[in-house]
Amino acid sequence: MSQNTTLILHRKSANRPEVKEAVKAVIKSGIPLKVRIPWNKKDKPIIVREAIAAGTQRIIAGGGDGTINAVVDALVGNGKKSPDVELGVLPLGTANDFARGCGLPGDNLEECLRIACTSKAKKVDVGQMNGRNFINVASLGFGAEVTASTPQDIKKVLGGGAYTLMGMVTAMKFEPYEGSIVVPGRDPKKGQMLVAAVGNNRFAGGGFEVGPKASMTDGLLDLAVISHDKEFNIATVLKELKDPFNEQNRYVHYRQLADFTIECERKLHCNLDGEAVQKKKLRFTVLPRHLRLVMP
Repeated sequence: MSQNTTLILHRKSANRPEVKEAVKAVIKSGIPLKVRIPWNKKDKPIIVREAIAAGTQRIIAGGGDGTINAVVDALVGNGKKSPDVELGVLPLGTANDFARGCGLPGDNLEECLRIACTSKAKKVDVGQMNGRNFINVASLGFGAEVTASTPQDIKKVLGGGAYTLMGMVTAMKFEPYEGSIVVPGRDPKKGQMLVAAVGNNRFAGGGFEVGPKASMTDGLLDLAVISHDKEFNIATVLKELKDPFNEQNRYVHYRQLADFTIECERKLHCNLDGEAVQKKKLRFTVLPRHLRLVMP
């Protein structure tokens, strides 16, 4: 390969033996690869800009969904112009939901890195929430509170199962969010929300398929919502989850939209590609086929 490729590697992952072996094997095979290790979160966009200025043509985000988000946000910026640089992914997080949705072999880091270095890139959509770029999923409400309250040590031991464990603990004290969903040209939809997900890709929360119809090339974001009312019934929710696309559902709702806003009376917990956010008003839009992503 003649192109200049830079791997931006999460600092805590850099010393993992399996990561070192994967990098060594790929470089030894003759693939030119530069490795940069950010010192902290704020250093990631700086390194992205430095790599671009140095002429890199492909940047590989080596880390979890949060690292991928940081690199994507730095590449896309204000979204006015599509990045010239391609994006590859080396999944090194706890859940690796984005990599799962892309079909990457997460149990084989050397193969993932080889794919990121050598496979072709295709244009994919990028989501935006209040101007912040994301490429996978924004989890809202209960799910985001679970993620925010899950200790890192538990995540390391239990992996994706930690989300379920903490979910059961948190659910007993959770209060629904009162608010509305506003779609341009339509009347606001008011009510109570337990949990929601806005997906550009399919998986979140440690392997849960929150966006079954999500596609990164359709110019739409998939909104999945579980609502709540005074007669809330778990059995009905479980039944409706088997057919989330049924427009007659009482609690489980699934829509595909390009532009919408969620407004709540209190700050809504949001997990944006692994990054925690709390806002009363969240506007979601999409940049169609805006970023070139390396896929298997």
